[in-house]
Amino acid sequence: MRSGDMKDNLYDCIERKDLLKQMVLSKLIAGQKDLMLGYMWWFLEPLLLTFVYWLLVSVIFERGGPNYPLFVLCGLVPYRAIAISVGQSVSSISGKFSLIGVINFPRIFLPISDVLLNHVKLLFGFMVVIVLTRFFQIYINHNIIYLVIPYSIQVILVCGVTMITSVLGVYFRDLRNLIQFIMRVLVYISPVVYSLERIPDRYHDIYLLNPIAILMVTYRDVIIYGRPPDPKLLLIGMIEALSLFFVGYIFFTNQDKKLLKFV
Repeated sequence: MRSGDMKDNLYDCIERKDLLKQMVLSKLIAGQKDLMLGYMWWFLEPLLLTFVYWLLVSVIFERGGPNYPLFVLCGLVPYRAIAISVGQSVSSISGKFSLIGVINFPRIFLPISDVLLNHVKLLFGFMVVIVLTRFFQIYINHNIIYLVIPYSIQVILVCGVTMITSVLGVYFRDLRNLIQFIMRVLVYISPVVYSLERIPDRYHDIYLLNPIAILMVTYRDVIIYGRPPDPKLLLIGMIEALSLFFVGYIFFTNQDKKLLKFV
């Protein structure tokens, strides 16, 4: 696709940003209408996760220390937003062929709207985490404002990934199984349920090239330890997120018209 076409697509997305907002709002409403507790699940889910890890690690195995459930929750809540967004993206276009065939709209909104939806829910998850810090006798200070930086990096990063996986999901219908496996592996190679200190010092620099590792470390620095994030890590994370977003956008726009052949 020529650069002029890419710019036209970008301008079209900007001009129709209200449509993206409406798509997210409609998914928020539709996703809760059949649930008895509705939006309460946004708060209950992280609370239930906390209880499970507290029972399993602290009570049964007597490990992890007094703050371990909160430590895990600071990693697990944002990671779930990543995993769910990427998993949904595989069918975000392939599952909407009937809609694509009759309505002309920026198809890139399909994966991005799912990302934004899951990250709206993530905000409520963070609210639960922050409330629970008092239970664990951790007191939030003014550095909590830095939470917006890793959160923004995560949204940009996941949008880039889902723009790629949403297209690949059209060509490879069994991609979902591979994505599920990859996301399970990422739990173990990212500090979601363990601390960075478990990694030997000589591997830290290589390990922190993983953008998810950067996010997990930064979230805990801000929420649990009450300190500002490492500027070097934030810079690396932002460069990786923007690079992946740019690659994802180019890949999606290059494949956009070809997707109509599958409708």
